[in-house]
Amino acid sequence: LESQKRFPLAILLHGQAATESQWDSLGVEEALDQGVSLGALAPMILVMPYTGFIANRDSFPPDPSYEAVILDELLPAIERDFCTIQQREYRAIAGISRGGFWAYSIGLRHPDVFGVLGGHSAVFTENNAPAAHNPLDLALNASFLSDADLRMYLDNAASDPAGQGIEVFSSRLSARGIPHTYVIHPLGDHSDDYWSAHVSEYLSFYARAWPRDLADLPSCLEPSP
Repeated sequence: LESQKRFPLAILLHGQAATESQWDSLGVEEALDQGVSLGALAPMILVMPYTGFIANRDSFPPDPSYEAVILDELLPAIERDFCTIQQREYRAIAGISRGGFWAYSIGLRHPDVFGVLGGHSAVFTENNAPAAHNPLDLALNASFLSDADLRMYLDNAASDPAGQGIEVFSSRLSARGIPHTYVIHPLGDHSDDYWSAHVSEYLSFYARAWPRDLADLPSCLEPSP
């Protein structure tokens, strides 16, 4: 990298009927470029993987799973090929719809890896995953969440049926006093138009605690802090 700096990382997962181009079509790159140029956003590396067939299966460790793809294949490849800050506080994982499910299923279970989670119209349902992997069960029962210190963001349009599961998830976290941000927008639905309208807000949340000035980022010439 020209700056010879290490950057925060955001892994952005697409929805079930979409591809890795979804986030790009929502304008995420333009939103990041504009935010960084205005000094309103921290510079970061965005990785938008194609989730493939395995992400549409309800399959979880120890069986072949999308969780293993992210943790055992994608993340090591990112750290090999890009200069990232390899601390959890500087890693976000977020997703749209089915991708939001995976972001939370993976992120809640691995707070040592990811410190920031985003679920945008995330689809949380009672029976699509074992309790150890289902965000709804983890919100209710996972003892480690109280001390996980995760920054969590959730949102949906008021008319979106996915909001039902997100509301249950949020209420379970609230009942345990676990901080999180949940926004219900009055307009929109479960669509690209809705997510595109809010993509800048998503980036702002991920990057809220990240340095906005290149000079404050660690050097790529030295091991990650």
